[in-house]
Amino acid sequence: MVEIRRLKECTLEEAVQAWNTGFEGYYFNMTMNTDAFTSRLVNEGLSTEYSIVAFMEGVPAGLVMNGIREVNGKKVAWNGGTGVATTFRRHGVGKALIEKSLEIYKEEGVEVATLEAVQENGKAIALYEQYGYTITDQLEYLELKGSLSASPITQSPNLYTLQTHVYLHEFDSLSFYQGMNPWQTHWKNGKGSQALIALDEKRKPIGYANYRKAFSPEGEHSHTIVYQCEAAPARKDRDAIITFMLGDIFGDFSENITRLVPNSPVSAKSYAVYKGLGFQTTTKQVFMMKDIS
Repeated sequence: MVEIRRLKECTLEEAVQAWNTGFEGYYFNMTMNTDAFTSRLVNEGLSTEYSIVAFMEGVPAGLVMNGIREVNGKKVAWNGGTGVATTFRRHGVGKALIEKSLEIYKEEGVEVATLEAVQENGKAIALYEQYGYTITDQLEYLELKGSLSASPITQSPNLYTLQTHVYLHEFDSLSFYQGMNPWQTHWKNGKGSQALIALDEKRKPIGYANYRKAFSPEGEHSHTIVYQCEAAPARKDRDAIITFMLGDIFGDFSENITRLVPNSPVSAKSYAVYKGLGFQTTTKQVFMMKDIS
């Protein structure tokens, strides 16, 4: 029989065991120690109150990591990882975890539930669809490595300016901020991130971006991660605005670094810009949502 406990009712070691066994043999290495697990809880806005662990015969058998926050005036939940240990699969653990998560969402007044799933993971996607989730977009992890001999960006005339001394929470005042993009790209997950806003000739905001520079243990710039870089949808020059901001973020592309864009929605205008600059796809996922009635 499956027993479900809130994460706050479990030891940290039990939660980490549930995570590591639940994602053993996954599409990429998801193994974490207790420090990494705790950091992920904090950095991604996950909750010990809403996350749950399944037990069978007293042994951690699986878990769901959940977070809930307000986005665009709606309460939104994110399933930040569902894992079931191989030993306990086909025993109803996955279904029990999803059902309990949905029960918690309803108790907390959640209006929209979201998650991502690896595109090849057809069994998981089918299970989520069984519980009312639908695929709303395709997502891709994009990457551009190394120093380029010539910048792929041709600078346009000075039609725009940049506001660089920006606090991340200022994005909420932008009518075109993509708050319903995947959870991990939200500004609220942007610890250590930088922000900028593009302005037109009248100093009106027409675009925004948030990104983070990562450094090696020796202090060398190794990665730049762009979480969102979008322009106002009413603008006909959206490509140019997005390219202008990326030119500021990446400079002339001469640095020998890795440039990353996690969970880029294929439907977004920025996706085509990234691909045009030479970014390559490393991982494909689906973005799924469920209206909670």
